[in-house]
Amino acid sequence: MRRSCSPTSIGMPRRNAAFWSASGSTRRVTELNYYPSASPPDVLFEHRARSPAMPFPQFSPYGNVWIGYALAILVLPVLALRGAEPNLAEQLELVKNGRPHATIVLAQRPTASAQLAAWELQHYLQKISAVTLPIVRGDFPVEGNRILVGESAATRALAVPTAPLAEQEYLIQTSPGVLVLMGHDGPEFTQVDYQSYGSLYKTAAQPIGSCYAVHAFLENQLGVKWYLPNETLGEVVPRNPNVSLPKLSIRRRPDLPIRSIYPLFINTEKLTFTQWDQRQKFQSSWVNPRTSLLYWIRNRLWGGRQHNANHSFNFFDKAFGSTHPEWFSTKSFARMQKLNYQTEVQPCLTAKGFQEQVVAIARDYFAGRPEPFPGAYRGSGGRFFSVMPNDNTNMCGCADCRPRYRPGIGPSGNASHYVWEFVNAVAREIRQTHPQAMISNCAYFNYTAPPEGLIFEPNVAVEFCKFYTYYANPLRLRRDHLRIAEFVNQNQVHFFTTWEYLLKPAMTEWAFPCLVPHVHVTDVRGLQKIGGFQGGKLQYLYLQTYNGTRPGGVAQANPVLDFMNLYWRMKLYDDTTLDIDVALEKYYRSFFGPGAPAMKTFYTALEQRWLRLGGGHDSRSWWNRLGTREFVGELQRALMQAREATAVKTVYRRRVDLIDEGILQHMVKGRARYETTALAEAAPVATSGVARAPAGIPANKWEHDSTWANSPRQHISKTLKNKPVPQQTEFQLAWDDKWLYLKAFCHEPLLENLKANTRDRDVGGFSDDSIELFFDPTGLGTTYYQFCITSRGVVYDAQETPGAIGATANINWNSGIKVRSKMGEQGWELRAAIPWANLAQQPPRAGSTWRFNLCRNRFTETEQPPYSAWSPSPAGFRDPDQFGLITLNAAEDRGRLVWHCDFSSPAFGEDGSLSPLFGRSGWYENTRYANRGWDTSLSVIGSGPDRRAFCDINTTCPSDVLPMHAVQVTPGVVSVEADFRRGALQNQPTLSIADLTGKPIASAHAWANRADLMAIELPNDRRNFSDANHGLGNLTAPGEWFGLRIEVHTEPQTINVFVRRGRRSGRWVPLNRRPLPYYDPEAKGTNWFLGLGTYKQQTVKNNSLEIDNIRVAQVPATP
Repeated sequence: MRRSCSPTSIGMPRRNAAFWSASGSTRRVTELNYYPSASPPDVLFEHRARSPAMPFPQFSPYGNVWIGYALAILVLPVLALRGAEPNLAEQLELVKNGRPHATIVLAQRPTASAQLAAWELQHYLQKISAVTLPIVRGDFPVEGNRILVGESAATRALAVPTAPLAEQEYLIQTSPGVLVLMGHDGPEFTQVDYQSYGSLYKTAAQPIGSCYAVHAFLENQLGVKWYLPNETLGEVVPRNPNVSLPKLSIRRRPDLPIRSIYPLFINTEKLTFTQWDQRQKFQSSWVNPRTSLLYWIRNRLWGGRQHNANHSFNFFDKAFGSTHPEWFSTKSFARMQKLNYQTEVQPCLTAKGFQEQVVAIARDYFAGRPEPFPGAYRGSGGRFFSVMPNDNTNMCGCADCRPRYRPGIGPSGNASHYVWEFVNAVAREIRQTHPQAMISNCAYFNYTAPPEGLIFEPNVAVEFCKFYTYYANPLRLRRDHLRIAEFVNQNQVHFFTTWEYLLKPAMTEWAFPCLVPHVHVTDVRGLQKIGGFQGGKLQYLYLQTYNGTRPGGVAQANPVLDFMNLYWRMKLYDDTTLDIDVALEKYYRSFFGPGAPAMKTFYTALEQRWLRLGGGHDSRSWWNRLGTREFVGELQRALMQAREATAVKTVYRRRVDLIDEGILQHMVKGRARYETTALAEAAPVATSGVARAPAGIPANKWEHDSTWANSPRQHISKTLKNKPVPQQTEFQLAWDDKWLYLKAFCHEPLLENLKANTRDRDVGGFSDDSIELFFDPTGLGTTYYQFCITSRGVVYDAQETPGAIGATANINWNSGIKVRSKMGEQGWELRAAIPWANLAQQPPRAGSTWRFNLCRNRFTETEQPPYSAWSPSPAGFRDPDQFGLITLNAAEDRGRLVWHCDFSSPAFGEDGSLSPLFGRSGWYENTRYANRGWDTSLSVIGSGPDRRAFCDINTTCPSDVLPMHAVQVTPGVVSVEADFRRGALQNQPTLSIADLTGKPIASAHAWANRADLMAIELPNDRRNFSDANHGLGNLTAPGEWFGLRIEVHTEPQTINVFVRRGRRSGRWVPLNRRPLPYYDPEAKGTNWFLGLGTYKQQTVKNNSLEIDNIRVAQVPATP
């Protein structure tokens, strides 16, 4: 299964403005040119044809070159408003003692941008000083100082600017009695209605350099900050009856020219939303379109260079499917109509006439002609025409396409040559007729890695799709930067942007927040060093709104939760030299006032938690490792301190409450949901025994049923979303000294819909109906083997190194696998044999354990979830932490040994070393006890067969829970056993079993302070057994090994308990003579959690416990 996070959601810029509607409907106004950096029409839920009257957007004369820099510097400290005054004779006074000392002057016919800038300047000067400066035009006589906004006869008389302003450039300059605020504006001169969203949007559809000048002046000279999109709570405005300026001379433009966002609209009224399980409560009335647009304009994120790269063939099926079915991977229009075109079909990039058609459409676009069919220009914008495949990896498998794949590159790049050669060919043709035009595409899915040896045309633009959440591991950041650098240095790409998925992690799935401003600083500066970096898209979490129960448009759901990533990233795009620590300090002080120290503690703790613990990508890592009770408690205490420091009803207290509602309450809900539902342990790793194949099977008969005669049958029961699978998958494993054998059957009532496009080895098959296998011999997750075998028996096999810089898959590795596949009436079957020699350095042995998973990709029903796994893997198949456990059985075990904890396995560290117990092979702490002691007190020690678990009980805190391990058994009689040795008589060695929801099935333990006394726990009762009952004397004395065994009968729900002297051997002696009932009669199921260890009673000398020989086995029925 490949990770999917589609660029589809951001569409092409269009000529018509977008208007917010609670119902999702829209109205339009005509514009001469379109310039905004985002694409508001994407919110409209309808396709728009390009108007015949629309002229083609004018190109910048500056081409691809972009240098963001200050042409002049601020020569004196900033205004008197901010501190001690410099020489008053040199101050330019705008407001003095609460009285106006200046007039805002526009040209007689000002640009719309200058008009908006003047309104904004007047608005915020009034907020600062309580004085409203007048706005006049042309040569209207004024008294006192002048603020010239936008180009005018007055600025030309001052010879300002000395040279023409470039794209997005602006200046802030003083001279005696004059402040000039102007920038590169577009030719839009209509009257601006400051209160109208429609008027403002039309204004901002042109270059708005004068707005940049005013907002940069307000922010950097007067101290105004627009942290959140709400003028009541979200902005910081200093108050002062005096506003005066030193001498200023600033000329610059944003450091990165492309600064796009999606979506435009924002939850401006509430600023938070965390009811992910009740999304219909996200109301359209919370969205103010005008406030939304102004937030982006004020922060200089709106008005960047028009650019886009996105899936471009979305409507080709309707335009060409019936007339040119050979242009598509299905090669059949009837077949294509049965599939989801965008997510299941691809164009055939080698089909005769297809490239010529794409070139013709691109030329129409660059010539300013109407779309030849609806959606023909999809994904394009400005001088960038997008050429990007559909949102899937089902690349065409025809005889002409297959040779163009490069299987040795791995899943992230096996289609790179295929896709980028096509993009390059289109660019080559377009450059002949439109030299300034650019062809864009995203580095995405299986064409993310740069194509080795391919030199790109100079008019190819690459947009690299990135996931900041992975950068807790610096190697992942370095890998992305190296890939981009290879595009630039080896492929000779001159223009690249990035697509930042700031909507990750999946907050709608109750994720732990990843708020990492320092990561964005490192990332942006690293990208800028590569050369050719132009900025890119920022996509954040958005949801559909509702007007009551009626769906409306989409809007950013929780600006408070997005702030630490989105705000600082957009500030870095404006100024890559931003000192993040200084900026954060200003934010804490100005936004939270006396609550600043506590709020700094809050945010810093969140960032450090993610980075120090390596982030997370599923519920277990979010809430069992990152968001523990203890850590959430720390955050609650920090917010309580902030509340105590701020006065009730003040803006500072209200902001603290806002952070509580938007971030902390999301975490509290996520944590509670994890603890109080089955999701707390919804994904225990699966376990199974692997039977030894019968001796004497001929090498050429390995696929015979007899190979699996003794093998237990395993089933896939849940999808990755923890829902029941729509169709069953069952499999069996067997082994001998040379081979591991697999037999799998995929139930399938819709065999006629099977996807089987892949024909060649090591190309993929992930988007075909297929089985994926994962083997991790060491159990460490540092290197594992991945297989994908389609229903046709086509094989992909690779050695995966997740932490590698660059490609993680080595597809040149050859497993030597043998495969047999066939179709049946009820589904399709796969049989395989894999030689041990290519999987492990050492020959396997009975009792050893491997990490393993078997997963299924099923695409016959588009409305059904396609991904399921034997060992639940919510974050995706390629998660070694969630691989299951298989135990190789001796011949006499006949597959019944479900799990043997093999402490000599490399999963528990090198032989003879002191290694942690937790983290691999299914060991983890009980949710109620995470990160509170067991993680450091339990380790693995010893060498060879003496390797065992060791617990220094004095180093942990008192508890009534135990470390756990998950096992998956089958109904019947099941034996659970473990050997213990305690160093002090005062601790209490315990073996317990609970069901998936934590309901106890059985618990047995050795008494503290009694070496002969054993106990079986029952509700309101305890059955005690002494030497008089078992006859084994002081079997649990310090330094003595003894065994505990619980035998569970699942059908009558009864238990029997046994004890023995010794380690790994000895006679089992029953304690109870008659079966006892389950501790909790409501306990059920065969997914169990084993508790192994000791309850801590007190701190005493030699307070240790050792554990070994943990075994879970199915017990054969008694004849």
